[in-house]
Amino acid sequence: SSIYNMADTFFVSQLGTSASGAVGVIFSAMSIIQALAFMIGMGSGNYMTRSLGAGKRELAEQIVSIAFFTGIIMGLVMLICTVGIWSSGTAKSLSLRNIVYFLGATETIAPFAEDYARYIFMAAPFMVCSFIMNNLLRFQGKASFAMVGITVGGLLNIALDPLFIFTLDMGTAGAALATGLSQFISFCILLWMCNHQDS
Repeated sequence: SSIYNMADTFFVSQLGTSASGAVGVIFSAMSIIQALAFMIGMGSGNYMTRSLGAGKRELAEQIVSIAFFTGIIMGLVMLICTVGIWSSGTAKSLSLRNIVYFLGATETIAPFAEDYARYIFMAAPFMVCSFIMNNLLRFQGKASFAMVGITVGGLLNIALDPLFIFTLDMGTAGAALATGLSQFISFCILLWMCNHQDS
């Protein structure tokens, strides 16, 4: 999370102070997403490890499945409540604006924060599941796999930020889109590792 935030802040700060402020405002939401994911990941990881130690492999697999799908559902609820993908354009805009003001945006920061928040919340299901799978891998003693999955996403974000922000002229929305895509790639890597590594 720190890598994503530092990269976005560095590149977005070149657009101006209000744009830079938007990243800081939405980082608190990203921290909440991460904390919820860690809660599920650490709790289920601990239970999974004890089940494996007791020779209850089937129970351990059920725990992992429940954790994964709980993360997906939690991320989708965040997405629907924040961006409101099925609401009208006006309701969508008002909903997101209220959220960025609640997170501490000012009048000048709010438009940039909305652009940034939209893609961050769209990526919420992948972010939540990535952190859950990261914890599950670490609880299995595969910290190196967990690190690769998360780090690749962070490095990809650093590479994509200037492309979306400056080359494609997307501004703060470009930084968030880069973060969202990087989180999705990280999710795919971790999902592959969780399903193709021997326990």
